[in-house]
Amino acid sequence: MAPNSLASWNDSLIAPGRTLCDSLRVNAAYGLHLFSATWLTASVLWNSSAWGKDASALAARQKISTHSTRYLDRLSRMGCIVCEYEGFENSADWRGSLICANHPSIFDALLLFQKFPQAGCVVGSNPQRHPLFSILAKKAAYIPSLPALGMVKETRKVISQGGNIIVFPEGTRTRDAALTHFQDGFALAAIKSGAAIRTVFIECTSRFLGKAISLGSPLEMPIHFRLSTGDVFRPGPEESARAFSHALEEYFRERLVREGEVIRRSEIHA
Repeated sequence: MAPNSLASWNDSLIAPGRTLCDSLRVNAAYGLHLFSATWLTASVLWNSSAWGKDASALAARQKISTHSTRYLDRLSRMGCIVCEYEGFENSADWRGSLICANHPSIFDALLLFQKFPQAGCVVGSNPQRHPLFSILAKKAAYIPSLPALGMVKETRKVISQGGNIIVFPEGTRTRDAALTHFQDGFALAAIKSGAAIRTVFIECTSRFLGKAISLGSPLEMPIHFRLSTGDVFRPGPEESARAFSHALEEYFRERLVREGEVIRRSEIHA
C-alpha cells in the first residue's frame, strides 16, 4: 500500500476534489501502513527461527491475519473505511476450498486474511517483488501464480490437507469495468485438486487504490467495503479449465456492476 513514488505521495497530500481532512487521513493511513508492515516483517523474521519448520508458515499467516485485523480496525476508527461481512457465519468450518473473489483494490487480501487466518493465498508478481511483502509471502508459504504448473501442484498439496486458499481469478486488480477477464490457472487447480470453489463478492464505494488509479484521485471517505458469499461450485469430471473459468467469470459478471467509482453486487442491492 506504500505510495509508488515520492511525487505521487506529494500529489496526494491535498489532492483536487478531496477535503483537507480526507487528505490528512489518507496520508496518516499510508504512514501507519508503512510502519506496521515494516514492524510485521521484522517480527516474522525475528520469530521464524523459533517456530520450527512445520509450524512456521501457519504462524506467519496468523501474524499477517492479526496485523490485517488491527490495521483495518485502526483505519475504521480513523474514519477511512467501513467494512461489512455477509454470509461468513460458518466460514470457520470451511475446509479444502478455493476462496475466489473479485479484486477491486489492494485492501481485498487484508479483508479476507482477517476472516481466514490460516488460509494460503495465490500471489502475483507484484507482491513477490515488493521488498517487504515478498518476505512475508515467502515466510507464509503463499503460492506464486507462476509458473502455473507449480501453482497447481502446491494448491493440490494444501487442499489435500484440508486447507483453504484465497485466489483472485482476475490475476490483478480490476481495471476499467466491474470485472477483468479471469485467468485459467485457478480453474485448473480446482479440477486437479477436487477443491470446491467458494465465491466471494467484494463491493466498494471507491476505486481508490485500484489498478491504474492515481493517489491524487478525488476521494470521499469513508470507503465502504462489503464482502458477501455466493454459490459454491465444483468442476465437472470432464470439464476443461477454460470452460470452468468462463462459467465462473460469467457468474461474477452477471452479478457485479460498476456505477462511476462504485462496484456493487446487483442481485442483493438492486
